[in-house]
Amino acid sequence: VIGKLDQEWSLGETQLRVGYASFDDFQDEFEYEIDFNRSAPRFTGDLTVLDIEDSEFFVNLEHQFELNDNIEFAIGGFLQNKDRETQLLEVRERFNLAASVRTGYDQFSRNPGEFVPATFDPFDETFSNIQEDRRDLYALIEGEFDNLTFEAGVRWESTSTEIFGRDPNNPTGTTVSNDYDEFLPSASLKLEVGDGRITLSGARTLRRPNFDFIAPIELEAEFGDNDFRGNPLLLPETAWGGDLGYEHKIGKTGVIGVNVFYRDVTNLTELATALEPDGTVEEGSEGDGTFVLTPRNTGDGEVYGIEFDASFGLAFLGLPDTGVFGNLAILDSNITDEFGERRFNDQSRFVYNFGAIQNLPKFGAAFGATYRKQGEAFGRVVGEEVFTRYGADLEIFVEKRFGDSFTIRAVGTNLLDGTKDEDFNKFNTVADQELRGSDNFDEYELESERAGPVFQIVARYAF
Repeated sequence: VIGKLDQEWSLGETQLRVGYASFDDFQDEFEYEIDFNRSAPRFTGDLTVLDIEDSEFFVNLEHQFELNDNIEFAIGGFLQNKDRETQLLEVRERFNLAASVRTGYDQFSRNPGEFVPATFDPFDETFSNIQEDRRDLYALIEGEFDNLTFEAGVRWESTSTEIFGRDPNNPTGTTVSNDYDEFLPSASLKLEVGDGRITLSGARTLRRPNFDFIAPIELEAEFGDNDFRGNPLLLPETAWGGDLGYEHKIGKTGVIGVNVFYRDVTNLTELATALEPDGTVEEGSEGDGTFVLTPRNTGDGEVYGIEFDASFGLAFLGLPDTGVFGNLAILDSNITDEFGERRFNDQSRFVYNFGAIQNLPKFGAAFGATYRKQGEAFGRVVGEEVFTRYGADLEIFVEKRFGDSFTIRAVGTNLLDGTKDEDFNKFNTVADQELRGSDNFDEYELESERAGPVFQIVARYAF
């Protein structure tokens, strides 16, 4: 719910925005499996109940006035209160089955559900509550002179966070307060040059920690077989960044552009492996070869790259109802961890997509396709290194309009049976990971995933 109020005065215009939003997400899941790769088959049954209640309230008050015919000035304040409660209930039943179950078991006609016990043990509860209060002040000046448009501003953001969490290993719970504030200046210039436009901008930005990362709780097998432990003292990421871009118009609606960017990041947030006091990798709840992952501020790094964009019609080829588009981003980054310099974890070197849309005005219809691909990524934490390769994705849609209000759209996604291939190198200690001899590897693992296409039909009515 959002309320708006505008009032013009002799010294400018005052705007008031007030909003409130909330949601309640309730999920209950069960998973049953039988492990036959044992001397005696073993049944495992997991029951999970997740309940998330989230609310958000904000007030934004801003006053604008003209300094002269070409320059406007705005000052304002922003208040936001967020509150999220998360309750997770989990229970696992695990027991051996008779060896005879293995004989003649047909997975196509039978399923593990036939071995589910009549009752389960009581649930284990994990609970967290996070309250985040923001208080911001800002000032902005905007101006326009002939073919030049500019703006410059500064924002002060103050954040106060109260975090509580409890889990079966800490039933009384832990409460942590984490407060911080930052000054965030910004400026941009836009210069119209013939049929093109040059854009130059710079800003200091702030990225607050994800709520899921800061709850002081531990979740078993949260990332595959690896556990997760929250870090309530996680600091926000800040970055000084700059962009320089050029866009050129093609015909009435087409545009091509190029943009280079740079970010100098402080307190980069990444998942890391928890270590024992002696420096060995802390073992996860699933046993040998699993870890406990926890978010941390790895340090300071930088990311930079170049982007190309294009979108235009093919009227010059005699195809006035055909449009094509494409985007290519080439990225690089660096940060230093325990083992030396590397790229940001799991960042692909490139991402691109291209496609076409064909309108059929006489039939009130349209169809199109989009192809997407991203490059290999690398991630490294203490105890594990992962090389990830991704397959391509193809999406096709067909749309039919009935009058001015009703539309039916059919979409097929992942039509190339998308794949994800991962190579894992695992180690027991930091020393093993540094030496990398044949005797230092604890485990080498290959994983490959493939997913089939998804088809949807959506009807949309506007009134």
